[in-house]
Amino acid sequence: MINMEEINQKPDLSNIKNIIFDFGNVLLNINPSLTAIAFKSLGIKDEADFFGGRSSLELMVKFERGQATSEEFIRAISAAVTGEINDQQIIDAWNALLLDFPPERIELLTTLGQKYRLFLLSNTNQIHYEAYMQDFQQHYGFSLDTLFEKLWFSHQIGLSKPDTTIFEYVLKDKSLIPEETLFIDDTLMHVEAARKTGMQAWHLLPGVEICDALS
Repeated sequence: MINMEEINQKPDLSNIKNIIFDFGNVLLNINPSLTAIAFKSLGIKDEADFFGGRSSLELMVKFERGQATSEEFIRAISAAVTGEINDQQIIDAWNALLLDFPPERIELLTTLGQKYRLFLLSNTNQIHYEAYMQDFQQHYGFSLDTLFEKLWFSHQIGLSKPDTTIFEYVLKDKSLIPEETLFIDDTLMHVEAARKTGMQAWHLLPGVEICDALS
């Protein structure tokens, strides 16, 4: 049984050599409700029903795992909209949830990188990936890649959280010892899945700033 007090409390880094970060709402601020509002303004009258429908959920999983293209995703959205819209409007609405990457988190990663091997593991998709990678480069003048030893994105490796196979994949890919590896995510089911592989895992609760917890 998962010890919820343990999974939610500040992690003990004394035996940790590797830290794997989730991206959204751990390092990059996001607000999914902004995308819901944007799609509603485009003409999807009940965005909750649309994105919660079986066919839409299946498409989302495929898109997240790189099994559906950006074009296929855009066509599916366009078909659900009442009225004329173009591809860029759909892309902008889809990206509305992407907010900022605070500079203090870059400072945190730079400091941690002097002591630990740092990695990024994110459930994402091609449209979001292109947007935040470009935005980060333009804002800070260097690539997000430089902050980590390796970045794993679900749409590039064909795997996604919370399947335990994705955690087994990253451990094997970089020859990481589970007991020496900490995974940080804001989604409980992802943290629970990571712990099943032997990793230490921390559930970052809403309102908890990772810089305060790891500084």
